[in-house]
Amino acid sequence: MPPANVPAILSRFGLENCETVLERVSHGYINDTYRVTVLGSPVYILQKINTGVFPQVRQVMENLVLMLPFLQGPSYTALKLEHTLEGTPWLETESGEVWRLFRYIGNSGTLESTDSPAVSREAGRILGCFHQLVCGAPVERLLTPLPRFHDLSWRAQELEQAISRGVADRAEEAGTELDLSQDLIAFCRKIPILEFPIRICHNDTKLSNFLFDLATEKGLCLIDLDTLMPGHLLYDFGDAARTLVNPLPESYPTRERVQVDLNMFEAYVRGWQESGFKIEGKEARWLHHGVVLMPTLHGIRALADHLLGDKHYRTAYPGQNLVRAKNLLGFADKARGALAEMEGILSKIL
Repeated sequence: MPPANVPAILSRFGLENCETVLERVSHGYINDTYRVTVLGSPVYILQKINTGVFPQVRQVMENLVLMLPFLQGPSYTALKLEHTLEGTPWLETESGEVWRLFRYIGNSGTLESTDSPAVSREAGRILGCFHQLVCGAPVERLLTPLPRFHDLSWRAQELEQAISRGVADRAEEAGTELDLSQDLIAFCRKIPILEFPIRICHNDTKLSNFLFDLATEKGLCLIDLDTLMPGHLLYDFGDAARTLVNPLPESYPTRERVQVDLNMFEAYVRGWQESGFKIEGKEARWLHHGVVLMPTLHGIRALADHLLGDKHYRTAYPGQNLVRAKNLLGFADKARGALAEMEGILSKIL
């Protein structure tokens, strides 16, 4: 059920005395999201931002307001943020809740996983279009609401703290994953990340953050822009790949079937090529290492959260964060073994 204050929230956006119906959208682990139907048709997406995860919520929204004018073009569908009656692009309540309202994009939806090369190609194209569009934006004006978000050393330190402070029996049952995480961390430390250009990045490009036309499976745009921050191209490239080239969801209950589907990877890279976004120099030579780096980062975050008693990610069943960690770290390990093949595909296409 939606919170009791939702009608009052909607009235602040000018939706008072309207026949509205709210449907909770289950996509995403962080924010509370609702599809708002007015007079029988979906018109808006209402979100309550999780200020526990995003304590610098004003920075999140200022980044969004700054970037939305750049994120529109003939091959990229624009997100439209509604304003309150007072003219502000988000609403802060007296109790500290933060709400925002987007225009609903008709006949659109997201995917949690896919085995379709056409979908992988469209995701690559949309991500390339995103980076093509944000190249014209002032990266120096972009704020950093989540410092060290993809900092490998910081995440490794958080894992060490979780081992020492977490639930004792959970550390024991996660022994295999802890060993693998240390091996992958050591490998990823060799990536010369600080030598790459600073870019405006989405920083959370899993497949479920791509919006598709449900009828044609044509990619429309990226959503969930709360993690817009300065970053490196490897972050976005690798994060999308981890949910495209392994056709199974990250919470699939066994990692034996985790795989690196090189046909899906090739389709993804061809989508990047179709976007027209150019990647050159050292950044291009190391790009495929992002397919190891990003599942490693997400894997050690899920593992740390499991050890601490599931404080960050929502879980649908006991041990789900450990399942995520097993699959993510298992995929990172297999991606490490497929680096030569991925490098060959990148060289051939890009």
